[in-house]
Amino acid sequence: MKRLLPAFLLVLALLALAYLLLPRGHTFYGTRLLNPKPVDFALEGPQGPVRLSQFQDKVVLLFFGFTRCPDVCPTTLLALKRAYEKLPPKAQERVQVIFVSVDPERDPPEVADRYAKAFHPSFLGLSGSPEAVREAAQTFGVFYQKSQYRGPGEYLVDHTATTFVVKEGRLVLLYSPDKAEATDRVVADLQALL
Repeated sequence: MKRLLPAFLLVLALLALAYLLLPRGHTFYGTRLLNPKPVDFALEGPQGPVRLSQFQDKVVLLFFGFTRCPDVCPTTLLALKRAYEKLPPKAQERVQVIFVSVDPERDPPEVADRYAKAFHPSFLGLSGSPEAVREAAQTFGVFYQKSQYRGPGEYLVDHTATTFVVKEGRLVLLYSPDKAEATDRVVADLQALL
């Protein structure tokens, strides 16, 4: 037994070393959903109806906001632009950033899309009827309501500021506003998903 102890300890040390050297899976910076839920909606884009399911072959970064947002929306879309532009061109082809306006009264599809494209030409802006926008928002648990109302057309919209990541029609990852700004970590997450 005493003769086997050094050999056993050597094997144990080699196993520990092998474990440390083995490649590990990616540790996601965003909040990873253990049971990804299927998601879909239909809204209007500048060229007509758009379904989320049209992007099954892409990783979709989805953000709900409004074009007159003074802070969170432009900051988040700028962060998504930075992450998107850090991806290699082949990876960019497999990623779609979508902005959904929760202010359909002031943001028809053309306005929402123009706003999204101001951050990057490949970004897509969507809107629709108040009912369609509400249904899309409910799919993701997005809350929004008018606030600081000063009159028709003069108000802000309080809204959930989460960025949702959808892959193959399933919600797989979430970013809070502060996390969406960590460009390198978001890029690493996207490359792991691709």
